[in-house]
Amino acid sequence: MPATAKYATPRDPSRSTDGGKIAVLSDALGKPLMPWQRQVVDVATERHANGDYVYEIVIVTVPRQSGKTTLLGPLMLHRCLVNSGRRVFYTAQTQKDANSRMEDVMKLIKGSALDEPITKPVRSPGKFGLKLPNDAALQTFAPVASALHGETPPLVVLDEFWEYDELLGDALLEGAIFPSQLQLEGNRQVWLVSTAGTAASVFMRKWVERGRESVTSKGAKHPRMAYFEWSLWEGDDPYDPEALERFHPATGNVINGKLFTAQSLLALPDMTPSKWLRGICNVWTEASDVLISAEDYADLVREPAGVPLRSELTITYEIALENAAGVVMASWRDDNGAPCNRVLHAAPGTSWMLSFIVDIYREWAPAILGADDGGPTRRLTDELRRILGEETVTTLGGRDFGTACESWLTLARDKDLVLDDTETMRRGTANLVLTRISDVVRFSRKESSGPIHGPIAGAVGIFLHDHREEPLEMPFVDF
Repeated sequence: MPATAKYATPRDPSRSTDGGKIAVLSDALGKPLMPWQRQVVDVATERHANGDYVYEIVIVTVPRQSGKTTLLGPLMLHRCLVNSGRRVFYTAQTQKDANSRMEDVMKLIKGSALDEPITKPVRSPGKFGLKLPNDAALQTFAPVASALHGETPPLVVLDEFWEYDELLGDALLEGAIFPSQLQLEGNRQVWLVSTAGTAASVFMRKWVERGRESVTSKGAKHPRMAYFEWSLWEGDDPYDPEALERFHPATGNVINGKLFTAQSLLALPDMTPSKWLRGICNVWTEASDVLISAEDYADLVREPAGVPLRSELTITYEIALENAAGVVMASWRDDNGAPCNRVLHAAPGTSWMLSFIVDIYREWAPAILGADDGGPTRRLTDELRRILGEETVTTLGGRDFGTACESWLTLARDKDLVLDDTETMRRGTANLVLTRISDVVRFSRKESSGPIHGPIAGAVGIFLHDHREEPLEMPFVDF
């Protein structure tokens, strides 16, 4: 039984569609459309009675291994065949990626009934794609705001658009694609196709939410938009073969003479938990490849074997970029020697932090008060030193901060770290991205996919606690 889409614009059988003609092209290529592909093209290319396309924007989000190339190839070729003298445009993450995907389309055509003279490959500087006898062309383009100047394309395809940041994505649509199609009302479409994104995929998230709205509101909010999504159903085990068969649209289909099964997916190599969730299950993740998976993080959440006196704790603090939030952390080693992090308080903004830390320091007299000497935290460090004294706050330089990050990550991966289940730590860990400066590797505040103030405070806390000077013992005098 075909996998069921989580969201799908329904077919209106009263309307005509180009789906049948696209299916004929697919057959000619030797790659008959799978049920999910036929569902998409039948709905997305519906026409009004006057011949105009019903939908101007089509969004398709499917897992890897679904057959995007064998969907987009026939779609784009059909649009070329019915638009003499016009060019259809395709792009991906970069011009290089777009050209590579176009090579896949060329391989699909080579040796088929649509091979020369029906289509002719073009591989020249500035023009990469296919030329057709009706003077139409299928061509790649670089994903830049100045693209498509002077063009009037009836179809533009953005593939893997999860890679675009919001600034570039908006510039492509609003500044390049939509203006180029202005004169083609009724005969214009933009297709946005991708696997799920990450927390950084703000542009894609915006369009996915609009697409889901278009389905749940039955087109009332976005009547010119068609949306299709196949992804893991809530509550299902991402590694359960039956769960995979319920949502992955390629399972149960004969591909290249072989039945594509859940076992085919489970046998894929080099699949980290994050790549599996985003790429195969089509589930949004915090980062493109998380350093610590949600499953691994859950193993770190446990009760410590004892909590020391407040005066033996190390207290650290960290501020997220743009002062969005702050955290104050307690760190120590428990009775078993396991390093422990506990969030004392975390909240949006930073106005609360100064008085909170001053009170903690004066009431608890912790062994160490410290922070990394980087990012917006420096301002707070200066204020604390002014109030509490210059020697009260210990800070880490760049090299020590790198050591602290690597040590904390190693402890977490080895399951030696003891953490709490606060959102600050859980989401911060999922957001982590490393960066290298010279020969030092450390957590990147800028490149991480969201705030990481919790893990930074935790890493600094463990480092400072382990490198503190032990208090001198009182001499023993025997009278």
